[in-house]
Amino acid sequence: MSEKDIKNLIIESATKYFSKYGFHKTTMEEVAKHIHKAKGVLYYYFKSKEELFEAVLKQELNIVKTELTKIVSQDSDSIILLKEHTLTRFYFLNKAVNYHETLKADFFEKYNFVKNVRDDFAEFEKQQISYILNKGKTEGYFDIKDIESSVNMYMIIITSLEIPLFLQDKYDEYESTIEELASVMFNSLRNQKNIR
Repeated sequence: MSEKDIKNLIIESATKYFSKYGFHKTTMEEVAKHIHKAKGVLYYYFKSKEELFEAVLKQELNIVKTELTKIVSQDSDSIILLKEHTLTRFYFLNKAVNYHETLKADFFEKYNFVKNVRDDFAEFEKQQISYILNKGKTEGYFDIKDIESSVNMYMIIITSLEIPLFLQDKYDEYESTIEELASVMFNSLRNQKNIR
C-alpha cells in the first residue's frame, strides 16, 4: 500500500468517526484501530487530531468545489448558473457533516485551525459568484454597479441559512421549498430583463 493510499485510508476512517462522534469525542486511537494500524502511523501522516480534522474538512469541501465547478463551467445563461449553483451548494454542504461542526460558535472560537480551510472555500465561492454576476451583467440580466459588494451580500445571505438548515437539521424539511423559492426568484430576474 502506497503512502498516498494509507493517508487516504486514514482520512476516510477519520471522516466516518468525526461525522458520527464529532471532533471532541473522536480519538486518534479509534481511527487507527478502525484501519488496523498503530496510532503512531496516524501521527506519521498527521501531527495532531486538529491536522487530521483539517484534512477531512478540506476533502469534504473539495467535493463541494468539484460539483460547483461543474455548474459554473456549463454553457448556460447566468440565471440558470446562479440558481443551480445555489441549490447545488446547499445540497452538497448538507452532506458535509464535518463542515456543520465548524459552524458551531464554540468550535470555531476554540479551534481556529479550520479558519484557513473555510476561508479558502469562501474565496472559491466568491470567485464563482463574481463570474456568474459578471456574466449576467454582460447578458443584460443583472444591472449591478458594484459586483464585489453584491457578491459579499450574496454570501452573507446564503451563509446565514447554514445554521438553521444544517445545525438545526432542517434541510430535508425545507429542500423542496428552497427549490420553489429559487425558481420564483430566478424567474423574476429573467422576467425583469424582458420588461426593460
